[in-house]
Amino acid sequence: MGGGGHVEGGDFRSKVWSMPGGPYCRPKHWRRNTAFALFGIFLVCVPIAVKSAQLEQRPHEPVRPIPSQMWCKNFGNKEY
Repeated sequence: MGGGGHVEGGDFRSKVWSMPGGPYCRPKHWRRNTAFALFGIFLVCVPIAVKSAQLEQRPHEPVRPIPSQMWCKNFGNKEY
């Protein structure tokens, strides 16, 4: 009933194609590729964070401490 072409003892999972590579996925150089991806993310995010710290301004003095006050230059003086 609906079996069609059943082979005894065969493992169908090795013949199934899927985008991530199936159940036995272990791509070559996965550690190197992951390191490249993390380095790329780091390379993009650091300049964005630096520019954000340069442009940060607050019209009123914060009620509680904000972590960005530690590295933002315009919080050293009391000109809020």
